[in-house]
Amino acid sequence: MKPSAEPSMNLFRLIGKDLLTIGRLPLLLLVLILASALAVVYITHQTRQLIVQQEQLLIERDQLDIEWRNQILEESSLAEHSRVERLAETQLDMKRPTSASEVVVP
Repeated sequence: MKPSAEPSMNLFRLIGKDLLTIGRLPLLLLVLILASALAVVYITHQTRQLIVQQEQLLIERDQLDIEWRNQILEESSLAEHSRVERLAETQLDMKRPTSASEVVVP
C-alpha cells in the first residue's frame, strides 16, 4: 500500500468538524488558554531581559561609585595645604613675607 496525503487531510477535516460541533465555549476557552500561555512566555522573557539590564546597571553604578571615590581622594590630595604651599614656592617663586616687609593698612 502506498501512503497518501488523503488520510492526513481527512484527519484534519475530522478534527475541524469536531471542534465546530462541540460548541463555541470550549473553542473560545482553548483560544484563551493558548493566549494565556503565550502571554506567560512573553512576560517571562521580558522579566529576564529586565533582570539582565538591572544587573548591568548595578555593575555600572558600582564602577562609577569607585571612580567617584577615586576622584574625591585625588581632589583631597591635590588640595592639601602643604602641596599648594610647595607649588607656590617652587613654580611661582612666592615667599612668606617677613615682618619687615609686612604693611598694615589702617
